[in-house]
Amino acid sequence: MLGPMLAVVRHPLRLALLVIMTALTACALSGRAQARPPKARAPVRYRVEIPAPHRQYVHVTMEVDAPNGRDTEVAMPAWAPGSYLVRDFGRHVYDLRATDRRDQALPAERLDKQTWRIEHGGRPFTVHYRVFADEPSVRTSHVDDHHASLIGSSIFLYVRGELMRPARVSIALPSGWSAHTALTSDETAPGVTRFTAPDYDTLVDAPIELGTPRVETFTRQGATFEYVLTGAENTAIDTARLVADAAAVVQAQGELMGGFPFSRYVFLMQVSEHGGGGLEHANSTSMMMRRRDFDTEEGYARAARLVAHEFFHLWNVKRIHDRRLGPFDYSRENHTRLLWLHEGLTETMEAHSLLRARLLTPQAYVRDLGRRWTRFLQKPGRNHDPIAQLSFDAWIKAYQPAANHPNVAISYYEKGDLLGIALDLELRLRSAAHDRQGSLPGMFRRLMERFGRTGRGIDPHHVTEAASAEAGEDMSDFFARYVEGTEEIPLPALLTRVGVQVHTSAPWLDDQGRPRIPLTRKQRVQRAWTGLELTPRATVHNVVPDSPADRAGLMLGDELVAVGSRRIRDRSDARARFADKEPGQPVPVTLFRGERLLEVDLTVGESPQRTIELSLAPADTLSPQVLALRTAWLGGT
Repeated sequence: MLGPMLAVVRHPLRLALLVIMTALTACALSGRAQARPPKARAPVRYRVEIPAPHRQYVHVTMEVDAPNGRDTEVAMPAWAPGSYLVRDFGRHVYDLRATDRRDQALPAERLDKQTWRIEHGGRPFTVHYRVFADEPSVRTSHVDDHHASLIGSSIFLYVRGELMRPARVSIALPSGWSAHTALTSDETAPGVTRFTAPDYDTLVDAPIELGTPRVETFTRQGATFEYVLTGAENTAIDTARLVADAAAVVQAQGELMGGFPFSRYVFLMQVSEHGGGGLEHANSTSMMMRRRDFDTEEGYARAARLVAHEFFHLWNVKRIHDRRLGPFDYSRENHTRLLWLHEGLTETMEAHSLLRARLLTPQAYVRDLGRRWTRFLQKPGRNHDPIAQLSFDAWIKAYQPAANHPNVAISYYEKGDLLGIALDLELRLRSAAHDRQGSLPGMFRRLMERFGRTGRGIDPHHVTEAASAEAGEDMSDFFARYVEGTEEIPLPALLTRVGVQVHTSAPWLDDQGRPRIPLTRKQRVQRAWTGLELTPRATVHNVVPDSPADRAGLMLGDELVAVGSRRIRDRSDARARFADKEPGQPVPVTLFRGERLLEVDLTVGESPQRTIELSLAPADTLSPQVLALRTAWLGGT
């Protein structure tokens, strides 16, 4: 052994390297031997209390264990996913304070409209605050003396940068109340109910209804459904009918989409005097209708449509979603160019499921489609911007419209639905040419399989790819022209190809399209066109671009006082005086513009508006191929 030692001594640098390498190896082995699984993220624990419901405050405590660093920022969302408007929920937060686990006060500084910094020195801390809940809608929280609707994004603070922390919620129930939500139920105690969520997104994606509602349960295709009806006390609302219609819609959509991606789903329906609407969630939906809606049959039909729309969202937007819509940035707008898909085409699929569920007849659907196409053609802004751009701008334009909005925009719901019908017909017609059976439901099944089941977000080109696969040919031209472009949707031509008759008319024209002689007074009023939209008191509310009124120089806010040298008192007077003239004849218009009295000459035109009536062509006039296409389309398949 002497020989090797002498060799090492003669090379001190080699000896030093040997020592270092030995030490590093020992450390690595030691670290490997002592390695432990990373500590699971500590859950954020919330306690919710409503000690005096008539005061409308929700009291919340938020306990945070194992915080990162020596201070932590907590925030209230600025918006509710599914509702594309900044609502600044932080404005409803009051009396926020922070303590340690010994109940000693900690510094809590408000940084902006929705964020607070808690200085805790690295120790667990608790945030105490109150939320004023006085906005009855499906997007905001509301509490009164008989119930509470809690929308998580307006109730629960989150730890900034740590949305993946699990959540534990404990709710102290007012006497006699129960809790209803899609959240996973945890252990309960008398007067207290508890729920869990794997992360913050899941927590706020499950509204919570507290109170004494009617609750009905049914099962379809292996899943359990709860229908929770609030506010129906002392009414004759037919709960059994509402539930039966919901069950029919659920069955139809489950068949269309190949089953359900959950085991339990909750419908939360609130009946009140405060408007209506719905908001989608992954495993539940919030809906609201007026009590008086159920005084007629239309109320039940509307409830079925609402269920059909919100329920289909469990696929379209909650699981098939623009990658920009999840994970969410709760502090600001989350822009997307796909709201036409997520909302407009959900309207299209709503009708598919109602047809399939036999809650809507083909004849009624086609007649109503004619009325909707007529209204669409009367809107001057329908093709001003691509619908993809309207989707992106929704945050600042759709829900905060300027006075010129009708001339430069249209609802992505309305146009998106008509676009969806056209896309569905294109898919059916193009695929049939390749001996295939493509459809809009088939496109959604493809998107669900590729993206929805994997949790991956989509981009616009993924929609084009799914449509092309369904059609059996490239569909890029359709999306370029009608989604990213502004060409008129070719709906009448497509309808004709699947056995729907299209009839265009105007009250002042006969069946051959020639002017009627003579015209009634009503027909003259309908024919006369100025491009003016007037308030009941004859103030200009809108001027259609390039219309007679636009060319005459009229503007928003003008107050009409005379037409044709005759005084007018209201909108009806103005229309009657314009109708005194034939198309092409000028008429003097006297008006106030602010404090100035002006007179302009306006040349009356003939209205370009036409009524579109749709009907089903007799089956015996159609080829077997066309009849099969129409039957499949109107059969909800």
